[in-house]
Parts: sequence; C-alpha cells; structure tokens
Amino acid sequence: MAVIKDKQRRGFYNSDEPRPAATGPDVAVLQVLAECSIIAAVNSLDTFDAALASPTRAIYLLTGTPLNLPNMLERARSLSKVCLVNVDFLEGLSRDRHAVEFIAAHKVDGIVSTRFETLKAAQALGLYTVQRTFGIDSAAVSAALRSLSQFVPDAMEVLPAMAAPKVARRLLHVHPNLTLIGGGLIETVSEIEGLLAAGIHSVSVSDPRLWLI
Repeated sequence: MAVIKDKQRRGFYNSDEPRPAATGPDVAVLQVLAECSIIAAVNSLDTFDAALASPTRAIYLLTGTPLNLPNMLERARSLSKVCLVNVDFLEGLSRDRHAVEFIAAHKVDGIVSTRFETLKAAQALGLYTVQRTFGIDSAAVSAALRSLSQFVPDAMEVLPAMAAPKVARRLLHVHPNLTLIGGGLIETVSEIEGLLAAGIHSVSVSDPRLWLI
C-alpha cells in the first residue's frame, strides 16, 4: 500500500484511480480552436518541429508512441499550442478507455477518432472531441448521421476536404451547431480559402508549406 501511495504522489499513471467529473473542454482550448483556420496535421516525427515553429496554434498528432508522446505534448503545451491526438494512428496503444486516460494524464487537449466509443471516453474526461468521417458517397454520409444520433462530438472532420461543403449541408441540417473541419487532399492555399468561404470552420493540413495562419 505504501508503494502505491508513493507512486500516486510522484505522478505515476493509474487508469483505475477515481477521476473528478468532467465539465467540458477548457475554455482556452475552445477559444484557440474557434479562431484557428488551419490545423497542422503531423503524421511523422520529421514534421513535428515544423508544426511547433509554424504560426498555427492547433496541432493534430497522427503519430506517436507511449514513449515519445508525453514529451511531444509537453513541448506543444510549452509553446501554447492546442494539441489534439488521433488515437487511431498511435503505435503501442489501443483505442479503448485506458488509452484515452493515459493520454489525458499527460494533458492532451483533445482526441480525434473514427470511433464514437473512444470519443465518449474522451468527452467524459473533459477533452475536446473530433470524430472523423468520410464523405465518399451517400451511404457514408448516412452512416455519419446515424453515428451522430448516438454521440455528438465537439467537431466532425470530413475527409476528403473537398467533399466537406456538400456533406456539411446534410450534417448541419440535423445538428446546426456542429463544428465542421475539412481534411485530406488539400494542396493549395486557394483550396483552403475556398473551403473556408464555403462555411467549413477549419482545415487540417499535412503539408508544412500550408501552415500559414
């Protein structure tokens, strides 16, 4: 018992510890994301430093392991970057509640996933939630609407980005307050401008040359 208490006192992670009831995402996180048009999508460690140095204040992490993720989150936090982690792409972690709790223990701001069960766990911990969906055809959009009947995230990311404006019309008809993000296959500044002009709130971009604002 003394060993367990000593571990808890020194900050060891324990997913079975009682956690306080969540009150929703931090207000500062919400403000940054509300003002952010471009999210730097980091899909390799090689571009992480570029994301930290870029003007954008929001980062998607689509890479990481239990060994390097805590340090990446700490570095982003030290520069006042909002960091959202896509748990579907992490190595060495599953997509269950324990994985979400591990990441939350290292002060992540939000979770991105295609799985609403994973996002429910994140929401219960007061994290910002982004559900990824694919706008490849009408069946995919209908599946997204069915998913929203079971769980409503803080934002929905639609891939590919060019399908987002058309998909958004159907999603917003049912959930008018849902934040829509476009992601995937964005290659130019003019494409970003077109998506924003079409009512998409923000875009996630993996090309560092487009991490402009």
